[in-house]
Amino acid sequence: MRLDRQDLEGWTPMHAAWQTVVEGVTGAMAYIVDDHWDIVVYNAEFKALFPDGRTPTNLMRWMLLDDRAREETLLNWAEDWARGACPAVRRAVTNHPADPALINLAHEVRCHPLAGPIYLATVSSHALHPDGAVRQINHAVKGPGWVIATAAAPLPEIASQFVMMQYRQGPTRPHQPPPLSTDTVRKRAAARPGYGPGAR
Repeated sequence: MRLDRQDLEGWTPMHAAWQTVVEGVTGAMAYIVDDHWDIVVYNAEFKALFPDGRTPTNLMRWMLLDDRAREETLLNWAEDWARGACPAVRRAVTNHPADPALINLAHEVRCHPLAGPIYLATVSSHALHPDGAVRQINHAVKGPGWVIATAAAPLPEIASQFVMMQYRQGPTRPHQPPPLSTDTVRKRAAARPGYGPGAR
C-alpha cells in the first residue's frame, strides 16, 4: 500500500500555487508529475492531447502499458518513447528499492509483451532527462506532429518534475533545442539596459 504524502516524515508539500502556474501556461502543454509519475496538475492544452480529453492517472504507466497510447498517440513508440522511459523506471527502482509502487510498475513493464523486451534491452542505457527531447506524437485534436519537451524540478526538496511540451505539426522532425550555456545567459543579461557593476 502506498502511503499518503502527509504520512511521510520529512515530506515537503508542493504548494497549490503551482497549480496556478501550470494552468496559466498557454500555447504549450504543461503538467507536473510526482516521483511515481502520478500526474499532480495539468493545463487545458495537455488535456486536449488525449482522446476524449481523458488524462491518465499515471503518465509512465500510460506511456509504457496502455494500448491506445502505443497505437494511437505515441508515434514511433518503441524508439521515441519506450527506449527513453524504460531506463527511467529502472533508475527509479534502483534509487528507491523499497518503494512498492515503483517495484510494481517495473514488474508490470518487465512482464508486458511489448514493453518488457525493450526494458531488458535497455538494461545498460542511462535514463535521459526529458529536457530538450523531441518526440513524435499524434495529437487528439491537431493530428500527427512532434513535441519538444522542456523539463525542470520545481524545488530540490520536492521529488517532482514540471514539464512543458511545445507541439509542432507536420512530418518534419524539428531540431532539438541547443543548450543554453551559462555564457549565453551572461551575454544576454549584459545586453540589457541597466545591467553591469554600475547599474542601480
